[in-house]
Amino acid sequence: MGFDIARVKGTWEGYETPLTPGRYPVEFDPIRRHCHMVDDANPLFLAHGVCPPVMVDYFASRGAWPPGELDILGVIRKIPTPGDRLINMNQEFEWVRPVRVGERLSVSHRVVSVDLKRIKLDPLAIWIKTESRITDERGETVALRWNQILVHRTPEQVKADWIRPEAAA
Repeated sequence: MGFDIARVKGTWEGYETPLTPGRYPVEFDPIRRHCHMVDDANPLFLAHGVCPPVMVDYFASRGAWPPGELDILGVIRKIPTPGDRLINMNQEFEWVRPVRVGERLSVSHRVVSVDLKRIKLDPLAIWIKTESRITDERGETVALRWNQILVHRTPEQVKADWIRPEAAA
């Protein structure tokens, strides 16, 4: 009994989380701290209340703790895969409009594709593409993010499965 990629694709491709509000509104002080940390003196961010694009995702999320089932990592970890080692291979953003201090953002995540693509380390590596839609309080999209995640097994797990040929069937 091996890994059934067709079953996983059928179950997970198109899966979408509900729109979930971010934990905090867009606030000036975290923007100021971020700008000072990365040495960004852009007056749009520091004086005019525009959120740096890289922070839009932060304000739309529930935060790192406590971990949630509806955040992107929670969704990816629920998808059955042979391995459990995650690597974010690529991330793309599309910015629809600037976000300003005081706005409340929300996010939903969708699994775009789940594919079995062999890599040198693991012939059963799984590639998961996701899309996150970030919206304002009116439900209008302010940004889109796509992630390409690689999930693979450890060398020891791969070796153990080579001893059991039915694992790849």
